[in-house]
Amino acid sequence: MASKIIINVINVPSDIGSIYAGKSRAPTAFRSKGLQKKLRDAGYHVKEFSALSDTSASWVASNREPNGARNEVRTVEACGLVSDTIAKILDDEGLPTFQLILAGECLYCPAILSAYWRRLSGTSEKVGIIYVDADCDLHTPTEPNSSGNIAGMTLTHMTLRDGALESMKVFCRRDRSGVVDNSNIVLFGLNINSEANKRDHLGYLFDNNFRVVTSQSVQRAPVESAEAALRWLEERVDYIVVYLDVDVIDPGQFPLCNVPNWTGLGFEETMAAVKVFLKSEKSVALSVAEVNPDHDPGLEMTGRLVDEIVDGLGSWR
Repeated sequence: MASKIIINVINVPSDIGSIYAGKSRAPTAFRSKGLQKKLRDAGYHVKEFSALSDTSASWVASNREPNGARNEVRTVEACGLVSDTIAKILDDEGLPTFQLILAGECLYCPAILSAYWRRLSGTSEKVGIIYVDADCDLHTPTEPNSSGNIAGMTLTHMTLRDGALESMKVFCRRDRSGVVDNSNIVLFGLNINSEANKRDHLGYLFDNNFRVVTSQSVQRAPVESAEAALRWLEERVDYIVVYLDVDVIDPGQFPLCNVPNWTGLGFEETMAAVKVFLKSEKSVALSVAEVNPDHDPGLEMTGRLVDEIVDGLGSWR
């Protein structure tokens, strides 16, 4: 492997949209398990960036005033910092360079993709995302029984569907549309049995022809499911962001996620699929989110995840 290949590790220590604190410590946990060193040992030139300080997106108690979302102002500010950090890296280094984003929370996906759309402005090229997540995250701020946590609204803010916060609409394409529609996202590993994925949320995906691969399908055939999803997206976009929310992994086997989701999907099967995605010449980023080291006192699970990420990136370029 050529030593000139660069991987930019972007730290996003954040608990701002969390139900429980702890995810802000994920970048430090990854480092303590040797992520950067192992990437260097694999032949990469590793650069490191911090989009947020250790305290700028920390957990604080919040009500839902005025628009139904908790910590709205601080969340939008943090998303702006993440988007600007990635946009500057892309401006300085161009495409394709590889970004490994230790994102803390899923709510940063609109910000991450908006940075890529900014870079592609004035071209006909498209960026897409493989959203490896147990949840479809289609809540809205005023929805009955919603927690008000913006992390549960991630796809709402990527699509800018009805109910999206006005303040999050700055994370968009140049024409002000959402960073995704049904042509540039695959929802991979969705747990259709989870109560968090409401019937009307699943109906939105169905009615609008979104590409969905369930956690049950991935468990049965992880590599084949991933290859089919990747082929579908590669036909439609020029660049791919791979997003991994570790809540897609069943907590009975691997309870590293912030909030458990009983998906029935194993760790090995999940990472086998992610490695398929990372082999694509169109993959330009991996964002890893919802890792809570407080659930991993000895960091054994974090270490296993680090090893799988490094192994998966071994085939990039």
